[in-house]
Amino acid sequence: MLGHPSAALWKIMKTHPASTSFANNLKQKAFIFNTASVIGALIHALFIVLFSYLEQPILAWFNVLSALLWLSTLWSNKHHQHGLSAAIMCGEIIVHAFLATKLLGAEAGFQYYLWPMALLIVAVPVLPVVSSTILGILNMLAFGVFSVLFKVQLPELIPHYQALYIFNITFACIPFILIAAIARCLFENQFLKISQLAEHDELTQLFNRRFAQRMLQYYFSRQKFNTTPFCIALVDVDNFKQINDELGHDAGDEALVKIAQYLSNSLRESDICSRWGGEEFLFILPNTHIESIQKRLEDMCAKMPEAVQIPNWDAPISCSIGLVQAKQRESLEETFKRTDGLLYQAKNNGRHQLVSDHSKDSVKAKMSYC
Repeated sequence: MLGHPSAALWKIMKTHPASTSFANNLKQKAFIFNTASVIGALIHALFIVLFSYLEQPILAWFNVLSALLWLSTLWSNKHHQHGLSAAIMCGEIIVHAFLATKLLGAEAGFQYYLWPMALLIVAVPVLPVVSSTILGILNMLAFGVFSVLFKVQLPELIPHYQALYIFNITFACIPFILIAAIARCLFENQFLKISQLAEHDELTQLFNRRFAQRMLQYYFSRQKFNTTPFCIALVDVDNFKQINDELGHDAGDEALVKIAQYLSNSLRESDICSRWGGEEFLFILPNTHIESIQKRLEDMCAKMPEAVQIPNWDAPISCSIGLVQAKQRESLEETFKRTDGLLYQAKNNGRHQLVSDHSKDSVKAKMSYC
């Protein structure tokens, strides 16, 4: 079956939040095929005039039918039957190329319209990969066969062949380039949206754990080749379970969003703020020594209860932080173990504080109350 989702399924997709990305994908396909339908109908309308001028009534009348066929694909597109549209377009182009090259000869250049059709069929995913590949190859085979077989020239058209060739090359290139450009823009946009979803936490819109892990690996790999310092910090919201237990998970989600905004806004543009899991956040702080960044994080910790407030909750919302500077020749696992240990120490020391390993005079971690 050539068609895509039925009208009933399309209605569900338009209203169901989980199917938004699928609906957007169908809209993009519809836009590409509507554009192709309009361009194809206009070109065939132009052919009617051209063939009438060249006194080729068979081709002129055939292009009346062709223009109507291309306009009919607008109806198929409206009903999301893009596979049917593709089949109509592909069939018409092959028949038109055959008829025009057989009657006028390959030197007129009408076989070149097979190229944009092959691109449209293969590049825009409206048919299964195997079907679209076969149709694309069929278009290219038709191009080769027509170019070789139909070498005849009509004596009365000899003065026009060069102009016809230039005309057809030009008007075959225009839809080819337009289809390629539109497809590239739309699918690049789709790729960016997918990347955004893959790298960001759905609730807080911060970077997610997967992205943070990749960035940690990147910065640790750089440590082997240069001495550029960077720090990491684990941030855990104090007593967050109480908010969920007393106000419910919706209020807890609202609190997490506000906390995430506050934490993210408190960092530098070059820093990475990610949701590590639950009410825990991870900071990656590149190109900085621990002495430089610690004061900023202490201030952030101290001001958090005043900055983050939620309705119907009177207790201060605070956080505990473990902060380290990565050491050369130290593995990611070892550094992270140190960070987690310092966060655990901050929790044990009474919460609402930052504990770092920044100390020149003592092997003990320095503790800074916020």
